[in-house]
Order: sequence, then C-alpha cells, then structure tokens
Amino acid sequence: MDPGLTGDALRFGRYELQPGERRLLADGQPVAIGARAFDLLVALVSRQGRLVTKNELLEAVWPGLVVEEANLAVQVSGLRKVLGGDLIATVPGHGYRFTARVGSAASAETPGPASLPPASAPSAPELVGRDEELAQLRPALASPGCITLVGAAGVGKTSLARVLAAGVEGGAVWVDLAALSDGAQLGAAAARAMGAGSGEDASTVPGLLRALCGRLLVLDNAEHVIDAVAALVAQLFTADRTLRVMATSQAPLAVAGERVFRVEPLALPHDDDPLDLHCGAVALFVERARAADQRFRPGPEQLPLLRQICRRLDGLPLALEMAAARVNVLGLVGLARALERPLSLLNAGRRDGAARHRTLQAALDWSHDLLSPAEQRLYRTCGVFTGGCTLDLLVEVARPPGPASAGVEAGPVDDEEQRWGLIDTLAQLVDRSLVATDALDPPRYRLLETMRADALQRLAACGEEEAVRERHARALLALVQRGRAHDAGMADRAQAMAEHANLREAIAWALPRLPELAVSMALATCGVATFSPWRRDALAWLESCESAVETGALPGPLRVRWWRERSRQRLMSRDPRARAMAERACELTLELGDELAEFDARSNVVRASMAPEDDTEPHLQAMRALLARHPEWPPVQALLLAGAEAVACELRQDHEGMLRHCLRQHELALQQGRQAEAEAVDTNIVHALQRLGRNDEALQRVRAVLARIADPLSANAAYAWNGLLSLLIVLGRYDEFRTAAPAAAQVLRRHGLPYLANQYALALAREGRAEAAARMVGYARKTFEACGVAVEGAAATDLANAERLVRQRLDEGLYATLEAAGRLLDDAAADRLVLQSPMAAAID
Repeated sequence: MDPGLTGDALRFGRYELQPGERRLLADGQPVAIGARAFDLLVALVSRQGRLVTKNELLEAVWPGLVVEEANLAVQVSGLRKVLGGDLIATVPGHGYRFTARVGSAASAETPGPASLPPASAPSAPELVGRDEELAQLRPALASPGCITLVGAAGVGKTSLARVLAAGVEGGAVWVDLAALSDGAQLGAAAARAMGAGSGEDASTVPGLLRALCGRLLVLDNAEHVIDAVAALVAQLFTADRTLRVMATSQAPLAVAGERVFRVEPLALPHDDDPLDLHCGAVALFVERARAADQRFRPGPEQLPLLRQICRRLDGLPLALEMAAARVNVLGLVGLARALERPLSLLNAGRRDGAARHRTLQAALDWSHDLLSPAEQRLYRTCGVFTGGCTLDLLVEVARPPGPASAGVEAGPVDDEEQRWGLIDTLAQLVDRSLVATDALDPPRYRLLETMRADALQRLAACGEEEAVRERHARALLALVQRGRAHDAGMADRAQAMAEHANLREAIAWALPRLPELAVSMALATCGVATFSPWRRDALAWLESCESAVETGALPGPLRVRWWRERSRQRLMSRDPRARAMAERACELTLELGDELAEFDARSNVVRASMAPEDDTEPHLQAMRALLARHPEWPPVQALLLAGAEAVACELRQDHEGMLRHCLRQHELALQQGRQAEAEAVDTNIVHALQRLGRNDEALQRVRAVLARIADPLSANAAYAWNGLLSLLIVLGRYDEFRTAAPAAAQVLRRHGLPYLANQYALALAREGRAEAAARMVGYARKTFEACGVAVEGAAATDLANAERLVRQRLDEGLYATLEAAGRLLDDAAADRLVLQSPMAAAID
C-alpha cells in the first residue's frame, strides 16, 4: 500500500473507499471485492491521475512474490466490472491510470438518494457539424417511441443527445448509466434521476412513469447494461404507449418499436472538392484548435494538411478534439507526423469529461471490455486489414487453424458452421459500431483508423500478430492468383484490385520475413494490375523485392518469373532498361533448362527492343524453333510469338508485316478468350494502319475500340485514347482534338502515361500557336521525366516536329525562355492552354 495513503475514507463518484476497514461502498452499500482487488484499487486510488507502472502495482499487491502479469490483468478486469470500464485507463505497454477525481469522504457533501433533485439533461455543448442529424431527429423526438443513437466510442452520441434533450418540448430527464456496474441498479438509478423518492415503488414501472410525468427519458451510455435497459424500456412502453425515450449506446436495444439512428463520424472533404472550413470534421478541428490557441488561423497552404489529419482520424469527434488540443505545441506538420501513433498522442481530453473519454485509449478500453472473447479475437483480427475487406476475405483470415493443422482435414459441415459462427460474431461487432460497413454489394467491412491502431496493439500483445498477418498475406495471394487466371472473369479481377491497400501492406510485411511469399504476391498483383489504374503501384511493389530476389535463397523459377515480369512491365512504359532485364531472365532460364520460361523471356527481349540495331532475329529464331519442338505448349505461346514478330517488323519499318502479325495476334487472342489482350492488340493495329497512311480506317477502328472496351479507365482505353488523339492531329481535326482531350487526359494520367503532353505540343505547333507550343514542349519533357518514360518512337517524332515548327517562328532566346517556363506548368495549366480555342487565345 502507498505509504502516503492514510486510513481516511475517500470518495470518487458514487463510491466510498475505506482503507482502514478494507471496505468499498457503492451508494452507501458494501460491495463484494476480493483482497487482491482491494489492494489494487487502493494502489491506484492513492496515485490518482498518474501512470502507475505494472511493476509498481505488482509490488504493491503481491509484495515479495514473483507473479505473472496476467494476474494483474485479471484483477484489473475484475475491478472494471465492479466500477465500470471508465475509471481505470490502460496505458498500453506501461501500466494503468485511475481517472476519477478523488476527495475526502469526510468533507464531501454526499446527499442520499432520496434528496437528489430530478436530473435534466446536462448543459448542451456547442455542436459542430451535426446540422443534418439535428434536423432529422428533432421532429422524431416529438412522437412517442424509442430512438436509439448508435455509434462507435467517441463519435459524439452523448453530445448529440444533450443538444436534442436541451431543446425538447416538455423537458427531459437524463439518466447517465456509465457508473452502473450491474443492470440490477438501473431502476434505482432512473428513480434517483427522476426524483422519484425512496419509497418501495419508486423504482417500479408505475413509480417511474409517475415521476417521469410526460418528459423525454434519456438513457445515456446503455451498452454495458443493455439487457437491463432493453427490458426496462419494453416494460415502460407496455405500460404507456405515449412514452418518449432516447437512448445512446454502441449497439441497438433490439426492442419492439425502436428506431435506430446510426451516428456516423463527421463529414470529411472529398479529394476533388475545395477544402471547406465549414465541412464537419474540419470545422470541429479548427474550432477546437482555436479554443486551445486563439492564434490558430490556417492559411490556404495548410488546407491539404488539415484534410490529411481529419481523414487520418476518420472524422471521429473525440479524436479530433484531442488532436486539436496538440496543435499549439506540435503545429499541423508535427501533428500529422505524430498521428502515425495515434493512441500515444490522443491522451489529452477535457478534465470535465467522462473518465472513459479523457483519453482515446480509455474510450476504446471501455468498448473492448464489453466484448465476448470471440468478439475480442475477431476485433483484433480486423486490425490487419487496411482499407477494409470483404466478408469472404475476413472469414478466410479469421478462421483459426483447425484440425487440419494436426493432420486431420476439417469437413465441409465444420467449415460451414465455423463460417456462420464468424459471421454472427462480425454482426455483433457491426451492431456495436466497432466495425463499420459501407453500402456496396457485397459490402466491405473496416475499422476506423484509431480503432485499427488499437486492434493491432492488442493483436501484438496477445502474441497473435505474426500468425494472423501470414494468413492475411496468403489469403490475398490466393485472391490475386484467381484474379490473374486465364479464365478469370471481370468480377474476379475486380475483387483482387479492390484489395489494393491490403496488398501493399501485406507485401511490405512479408518481404523481410517471408520473401518467397512477398515475391509471389508482387508477381500475381502485377499480373492483375497490368491493365488497371494502379499498375504503377504494383510495379513499385515488384521493384521493392529486388534485394530479396538477388540476395535471398529464392527458388530459381521464382527468380526467373520476377525478372521476366519486371521486364514486361518496364517495356510497356518503353523503359530503355527493359531489354537488359529481359536478357537477365533469359540467362536464368538457360541455367535452369526451362524451355517454356526461355520462350517467354525471349519474347520480352524482342518486345523491349527500341531501335533497328537491337538484334531481334536470333531470339525470334529460337522462339520459332522452341514452339515447333513443343506442340503441347499452351496456345498463348503462339500469341506471344505473333506479338514479337509484329514488334520486329515495326523496328524494320515493315509496317505491312507489322499489321499482318498484329491481325494474327488479335485473332489468336479472341480465339483464346483473352479479351484484355485483344483490346491491347487493337491499339497496335490502329498504330500500324496510321503508319501505312490508312488514317480514316484507323480512326474508325480506334473509335470502335473505345466503344467496345468494358472498363473505360483501363490501360487499354488509355492507349486507345492516345491513338485517337494522334489521328485527329494528323487529320487536322483540332476542334475534335480539344473535345476528346479531357476524357483522354483523365485516363492517361490515371495510368501515369505522359503521351498526352507530346500531342499537346504538336497540336499547338500545327495550329500556329508558336509561343503556347514552346511552353508545351517544356511541359512535355518534364512530364516524360516525371513518369520515368523514355521519349522515343512516336512521342520523340511528335516533339521533334513541334520543336521544328516553333523554331521557325521564334528566335532562340524567346524559345528557350518559353520552353523553361513550360517546365513549371502543372497539368491543369497545360490543359487550359491547349483547350482554349485559337480565336480566344488571339483575343487574350
């Protein structure tokens, strides 16, 4: 026991602690509590408000004994059940803090229950960002019935209820249930709040209804005694159908006639909207930051950082308030960095707030302690998902290792029962507002970021993180492998691509621990993402595996696949390094004696060639011989050979040959059901037709391709738009070019392709707008450099022609000045420069 603690009785809330008599009272009545739990409570109360380390508590409660920390956790859990979950806050990895205010029982004025006045709603706080909710709920409260405000810890249910209760017609009675440790205390607590007296029938349904006298009954913080609250509300409505009740809870009461209103986090600004300081989350953050420091006045340059911070906190009001209180010390930049560890930062709530809301961790502890062991386990598992997940993926990761791990395979009935058990547990977490879901079909499930940080912390503390993350990674690998399979449908590919954020995190986790798994995931992801907007991200993940491939003990075939896929992705961007990468893959296949892999690698060598002097014929000859020797190979190999032959013809300026091989390649792709490949070849056919001067035919074909492509944002659509714009320039249809450019720009930029820039420069130069074209040459060169794409082929020809036309009209000094200025243009400025009609430009 702390030496500074006297034997005087101490009071906190409804409790009185009498150290000398070793007794704890609640509302004047003795509370049954074990000896160790009592010593623990004394140790915490004596150090009220400060962190008490685990070692301090172990020494105070078990002096001279060697005791496992688990015993301490058990006693803390027991105390929380007696006192409520908000008086003892966990400081993860360190210890605990007693959060209630402690005073002397002798000096405290503690009127008995019979003398307590009726409780009206606590003073209503200033409510920011809830106008829509207030407009919906105020009329609803005028009618009989029960409205339950449901939402996550810290989302602002109580604040919203206070404002509503303060303005309700007829008045309101406020019953704070947070301090109750047992549902049996509910009736007495409601009677005290209503001023019903202490008679025998004060806490009965008739007595409560008499005392309520037509006022709105507000039951705040019902989640930990929800069964008792539901039973009482049902009984009250049976006796009086005109009753009005408002409850706040993390889960619905599930009583007849209940109207559930889910309180969501505050509105967040969208990417494509100007940041509005009146937007819910931003408005609350700014208001609280100004309250802490009246000098805080965010300027325009700080608005993106404000958006980032509010999103990182998911618009959760409690988290926003706590973060805003730190701005005067850290500034916005420092705060954004510190939010990488949100639970350590967000520990400064209002001293007059409920104890469970004085730190974000306390709020989360309160919610977590109400869960069953199965719910706690699933909550922890949800922490490994970033960006959410589907039900199927969650079930796959959450399914614990079963009998199969002991060499016995679980049967389908067991699997189905286990699946439904997990679904039922997930439903409980959704009901309790710990797991959020969206309106998609099928829906995605996710933890808010602050809750995710808490779940990951608990997962690590339980020693489960490694196993769960490995299941997460392997489940994602299976998903992307299904998405890249030859017979995969659009739904399979879409499911794989929807896990972009999960894949990024899983690959980063696996790379230093399970490099073979990480490389396999990166390869499969690149295969799925090739014709999608996040191909560049997938390529970055593939590149991150380089050290594991070259220095790790990976299987030879996996190393070949990595070099081959790397070269394939690079050659698509016309990266001059792609051929060397393909040649490295070819060398490794020869060492392994894998002729099928050799064929694929040689195909990439040919396709990565960029100049006539790049010798392609030996590789083509080897490919032809290999294909003739292996008639049993998959038909896709014939398609690869046709594509390689087409590239070799283009390098030789044999455009008739290029067209012939492209048409053969297109035919084979359709025969094999490879729609994405067929669409890609279509754009090559358009290019070959243009090279042959068959521009009208090419224009007709490229428009048909754009109309036929299923995904208007796919990479194939990007290359088709590129072909269309090129043809419109050749044909001198500049007005049509300006009409098509915005849609083309959206798709090309989404894929990190710079080809729009060279076309902008050429179009302006051919229209005679020399100064604008000079700027666009500079913008184009900067854009190609930023995208890491070589200026070669058609792009190099376009820029050379644009520069030649411009230099005929401008002197060298002016051209150099304008070209340099163009390098400073952003995409929006470049678009405005091009899309402006020549007449308008002349007037300007």
